[in-house]
Amino acid sequence: MAVTAGGLAIFTVEAEGGRLGACANAECVRVFVDTSRNGRRAYCSARCGNADAVRRHRARKSH
Repeated sequence: MAVTAGGLAIFTVEAEGGRLGACANAECVRVFVDTSRNGRRAYCSARCGNADAVRRHRARKSH
């Protein structure tokens, strides 16, 4: 765990915090390191992204 924490600290300093994000899924409280090429990742995982898309789809269908 110490190696992981050290690596995360170095990454955070080098990226100036610009690659840290909070999951866009309202039901998720996770934060993540954005490792995408363009730095526009919105969800902590594909599962969270899919769950949010299903929730939004069902909300549109019910109205």
